[in-house]
Amino acid sequence: MKKIIIAIALIMMSFSTLHAINGSMNRNALKHANPMPNLMRIAVGNADLLGINAEQMKSMQQWMTTNKPTMKNMIQKVMHEEKMLLEEALTTDTDTVKKAEVMLETRKQIIEMKTKCRAYLRSVLTKEQYANVIQIYRSAQ
Repeated sequence: MKKIIIAIALIMMSFSTLHAINGSMNRNALKHANPMPNLMRIAVGNADLLGINAEQMKSMQQWMTTNKPTMKNMIQKVMHEEKMLLEEALTTDTDTVKKAEVMLETRKQIIEMKTKCRAYLRSVLTKEQYANVIQIYRSAQ
């Protein structure tokens, strides 16, 4: 019974976390530019529910302070490159495939960074906390 209550609480908290998006980052752009899950946001947004201690929180906030601006820039770059490709496809259509490589490489870098973030979270959180983060993410999908 206790597990059911915790699971329901996790689901309820996940919905509120997913709607609390930083105003400067467009959630749709993030989802579009990057198929990887944003587990750091889930972990930080549900810190109390997950039992994250001050040391873990400090570590995650340091990661975000260091890496979030880079991620935001890469997402903006993908969106810009897509817009440019669309415009060129409607006008000149010169070397469109070659020019798309820049966007594709940036997408690859986003996936690499998200993979590092996931590994970092695993090193900071306990196995149970990480499993709960995954459960919250899946329940919100």
